[in-house]
Amino acid sequence: DCKLALSNGKAVLCEKSMAPNVEAAREVLDFAKSRNLLFVHGVWSRFFPIMQEIRKIIESGEIGEVRSARASFCQNDGAGSCSALLETGIYCAQFLQWVLSVPGDDSGGHPTVRGACRRNHSEATHLDEHVSALLDFGNKMGTFECSLSHCSERSAAVYGTGGVIEVPFPFWCPTKLKVTKMSGQASQNWEEAVVEEIPLPEGVAPLQQADGKKPGFHFVNSEGLLYEAGEMNRCVREGLAETPAFSSAQCLDVMRIISEIDIISKANSEYRNASAP
Repeated sequence: DCKLALSNGKAVLCEKSMAPNVEAAREVLDFAKSRNLLFVHGVWSRFFPIMQEIRKIIESGEIGEVRSARASFCQNDGAGSCSALLETGIYCAQFLQWVLSVPGDDSGGHPTVRGACRRNHSEATHLDEHVSALLDFGNKMGTFECSLSHCSERSAAVYGTGGVIEVPFPFWCPTKLKVTKMSGQASQNWEEAVVEEIPLPEGVAPLQQADGKKPGFHFVNSEGLLYEAGEMNRCVREGLAETPAFSSAQCLDVMRIISEIDIISKANSEYRNASAP
């Protein structure tokens, strides 16, 4: 569908996940580039103002040197026909990329997947239901867990030598963060936490149905889709072929991370099953 729209000269905003693997993603991105057309991977997290604030805090050195980060997105929604990595894991991967890659590095940091394990929905589908992974960003480490079969608090955090940034539920469409500075012996001196909150856009409401009812939004913080739409409109007006908030290189590296975790976790799962008594 993306290539069909691009081949007809249309700019494309594609909902995540844009492709089942990195090869298919590269094909679409290369095609958009060859036509000099705008393509945006709709990972809406990148367009929330709080995400920009997280990066500013990291760059300011407020929590010291960042050494690690983690993200957890587990929900029990019975989506047996979906891959947890592609459904919720992509939010975890993009968060780790955002906070652990070098600011100004458009490539996304190219982390190495050091380990991953999984459980599948069923042997019939071979789709991942629950995945945990470890990413190596050189001198920084990132961990994440995603699942479609159980719940977690669905939060994220960034850990530095002098403090912590916590991003509470829902971290993938965030409106709030908390910074706690820590110092002294064994980092036991905790300063009073500073909470920053940016309200969702006002005046955004679901459309009225034919029967006159307004059922409300299906997903949390859906008003924040206005940020993504606004960036898409800006890129169209300015004739851009990609958004700097989530460049093609960053997008491709996130898809590479997801694909490599899928391969490694699948191999580990097969080894575990073969080794079982």
